[in-house]
Amino acid sequence: MAEPVPSGSDVSAGTYMCTSCSHELEIGSTKSLPPCPNCGNGEWHTVRGGDSVKDPYPDQR
Repeated sequence: MAEPVPSGSDVSAGTYMCTSCSHELEIGSTKSLPPCPNCGNGEWHTVRGGDSVKDPYPDQR
């Protein structure tokens, strides 16, 4: 998946951080990312889980 991940993208469970205000959002199952509830920004970086290249536990979903 491309980085940053745009809101509306279908993503896997994981933690995503807003590219604007650094708010972290936990996604528990596969769903679409919303705009940031803190600032309204529409782009996210994958912190862990999801499709992160840096995920230390890529097989645990």
